[in-house]
Amino acid sequence: MVDPVPVAFATMVRNEPIFLPIWINHYARLVPKSQLFILFDGGDQDIPPEAEGCQALVLPRGAIAAGWERRRWSMLADLAAMLLARFDVVVLHDVDELIVADPQITSDPLATLLTARERGVISPFGVEIIHRTDLETSSFDPARPVLDQRSHARVNASYSKPCILGVPVRWSPGGHYASHQTLDIDPALYLFHLRFMDRDLLLERQASRNTFMGEAPEDDEAPAGNGWSRDQTEIIDFLDSFVAKGKPQTTDFRFDWQRERIRSDWSFDAAEGIWRHGKLHNRKTYLIPERFRSAF
Repeated sequence: MVDPVPVAFATMVRNEPIFLPIWINHYARLVPKSQLFILFDGGDQDIPPEAEGCQALVLPRGAIAAGWERRRWSMLADLAAMLLARFDVVVLHDVDELIVADPQITSDPLATLLTARERGVISPFGVEIIHRTDLETSSFDPARPVLDQRSHARVNASYSKPCILGVPVRWSPGGHYASHQTLDIDPALYLFHLRFMDRDLLLERQASRNTFMGEAPEDDEAPAGNGWSRDQTEIIDFLDSFVAKGKPQTTDFRFDWQRERIRSDWSFDAAEGIWRHGKLHNRKTYLIPERFRSAF
């Protein structure tokens, strides 16, 4: 019997019938499903058939109240630390995010992930798929690969997350920053954020989030970040702003100066006990090169 590759992938979900199967199918190409760990927030949701064979844990639903997101990411840090007792490397991030290796740099994504054993913590370079509603008019079909249907992305440094772990960390809410003192953005790895890949799906998902946030008691501290509370008009205006910016640009997708900008602002937040890199995002969209199009 061949020993499994010592990498675990983990995420946490609540009612994600579109993104969870995409996440499972993507990482099941790299490791056996028994190395995919999924926390389900509440027993009142359907577990999709794709999750059969994964390590699924159904938790009591977390109460939505002040500090909810902070407590959730503290729990996820504890989960990652536990998994590191049995796996050399743990990859943990939100379900609407996928790590992809640039095939021009490496043909072995797992080998790159495993270097976290020596490097400590690796951050992929963050890009968001954007639904260019002026150029992509078809509704999203979950039965088809995402990149067969969506071809545009923008740079967003917030998704250069410290999510590939060879050592335990403490995360900020959202997992965007961590306690690890070294910033290591890998040249071969990208984190694709899928939240904005389809207007109709985004509006439906945001409505669900708005309902969830509406359950919170009034408090000085919001349960989660601003993205959880945006209304429908804000979402539509956000997608329209990419159209207003003009035609998507063609690039080699290396983003050399953007990587350097992110690195240049690396600093320690003593109040939070975490390290932060520079922020970088705008409304420019870029064509996703053909070499990535079979990734998911």
